[in-house]
Amino acid sequence: MNHENDVILSVLKLSRAMRRCPPDPGEHPIPPAAGRLLECVAENSNISPRELCEIMDVRPSSLSELLSRAENEGWITRTVDEEDRRIQRISLSGKGREVISRMRDAREADYEKKTACFTEAEKEQFCRLADRLSEHMESLAADLPDFMRHPPRHGRPPFPPEADFPEEPPHPGKPPLLRDARIKC
Repeated sequence: MNHENDVILSVLKLSRAMRRCPPDPGEHPIPPAAGRLLECVAENSNISPRELCEIMDVRPSSLSELLSRAENEGWITRTVDEEDRRIQRISLSGKGREVISRMRDAREADYEKKTACFTEAEKEQFCRLADRLSEHMESLAADLPDFMRHPPRHGRPPFPPEADFPEEPPHPGKPPLLRDARIKC
């Protein structure tokens, strides 16, 4: 295979480069998870925690921790629903709106810095091609069994539950392989 035109290798190299060049924490006012929470609340004012869990695809316990921190920082307000007093409603506070504004400015500056090597036409073309590849990969994934469609996460086995893989015997002078270990490049 000609590695010059290897699309998947190029995507992997780009992914690795993106991980090596994260946003400058000094320029970003809050951690990514809290920023994501605030963005969701900004787009869905007076949202319930249950709805937030669905939108953010997080466990209720994880969301509860994020909401507590955001409330302690003064970024959100929680109010009781007028119609059903068992439900809380979450909205951004004035301070939360200021944080969102600073986050968006920092994200825009980071975006401009990282994509400065492209013209506007090249950005448009890159996005079209990346979207096309993503759609194609999603269509391929649709035919896979459920356990293979999602990357392994903590608590989810990387293989089907019925697969019974024998443990590898230890080799002298070689550390045992860990199934959960991440590959480092």
